[in-house]
Amino acid sequence: MEFTTEELKKTLSSKTVEIGKEILIYNEVESTNSIANELLKKGYPSGTVVIADRQTKGKGRLGRTWISPAGKNLYMSMAIKPTIPPKFATLLTLTSAVACTTALRRLTDIPVLIKWPNDMLIEDKKVGGILTEVKIEGERIKSAVVGIGINVNMTENDIPEEIKEIATSLKIYKGEDYSRSLLALEIIKEFDRWYQLLEKRQRKTIIDRWMQLSGTMGRQVKIILTDKELKGTAEAIDEEGRLIVKLSDGTYEKICAGDVTLLRAK
Repeated sequence: MEFTTEELKKTLSSKTVEIGKEILIYNEVESTNSIANELLKKGYPSGTVVIADRQTKGKGRLGRTWISPAGKNLYMSMAIKPTIPPKFATLLTLTSAVACTTALRRLTDIPVLIKWPNDMLIEDKKVGGILTEVKIEGERIKSAVVGIGINVNMTENDIPEEIKEIATSLKIYKGEDYSRSLLALEIIKEFDRWYQLLEKRQRKTIIDRWMQLSGTMGRQVKIILTDKELKGTAEAIDEEGRLIVKLSDGTYEKICAGDVTLLRAK
């Protein structure tokens, strides 16, 4: 990272309520989410941020690998202890997507959009993703870790052949390098702002902003669930963050978790 922990903390000191009070930067980790979970177990405060220059076992959703070369991208995790009821856990990911997308747009002027629930897209190519891991005990969320991966300064050569069609980076799109530290600062500030709204039960504010930034609504989608595959039109999200899809027979399905593909117009 271009900044030190001390510089990041100093810059953030008066700008956040909770996120970034503790920041740890590593040269290399297996995964920032794993480190963040360990730090919570050791008693680190809610709002602790873990940033790494490189991940050796970066994780995406559904057990996928997240390509994590050194010196190119932003890999960070927020360790938090939300007070929201477990049924709203999906909103954590949506809140994070709003925060990241807002930060990316402000810093880069690139029209980044969100694909439900957790991907950031530039012209339908993935530039970032979010992996939220929640621990629930009874009727409360014990802790949560929000992992964020943004492809910042990767070139075409850095992207494996098999995902070239579906992945991009800020640099590939805009043709210029970006400061990962400045991006980390923007994301931490935005995450803190939107997370405080979630904690204050301002769910409608978050969902309205998510809808404004969505690249999913009105699109034909294919959703792979554990036991079936659905195709339909993404119409809205409900107050729990579930995707509402209108199927070809006119019925509706509410999706709380699944692998969503945006289908191209024929």
